[in-house]
Amino acid sequence: MNENEIQLKVQALVDGELTGPEAKEWRGRLETDAGLKELHARLTAVRGLMTGAELPRTLPESGDFHWSQISKAIEREERQAKHLARPASGANWLLRWVLPLAGVACLMLFLTLQQTTRPDLGISLGSDHELELSIDDLDVMTFNTGDDAMSVVWLDYSLDLQQDEMDLWLD
Repeated sequence: MNENEIQLKVQALVDGELTGPEAKEWRGRLETDAGLKELHARLTAVRGLMTGAELPRTLPESGDFHWSQISKAIEREERQAKHLARPASGANWLLRWVLPLAGVACLMLFLTLQQTTRPDLGISLGSDHELELSIDDLDVMTFNTGDDAMSVVWLDYSLDLQQDEMDLWLD
């Protein structure tokens, strides 16, 4: 046995980790070897100092804490499943069927009451152009080429100018 293994055996003896016959054998060696006896005394002294200096540590939760949390979560899920499995009350039936039917009825009413004739926007079609819009002071005309490669939009803004305004403009 090398020196390191011998020291580990003495330390195991101090910690009480050796079996009965093995502990008895090492106690006999301690009586015959002064070096082992000194090592045993030092390790015993250090062990005594450490046990007196250690602060007691208490766990905030018991050892079964995690398992109790898991069982509580399972119970909570079972309660929620039972809650969801209950039949719907009369008010839920009303919300589930009557409100969507009322929405469909409103949509149908809106679609049937829509105006079927096109509103008059002042747009007229002529023979020399395709589209014309006349609003008070603005005339809009759209011309398309024969192959629809180009569209021209003509905006004619007529000014109602008096004679003196016309002179100022022309100057």
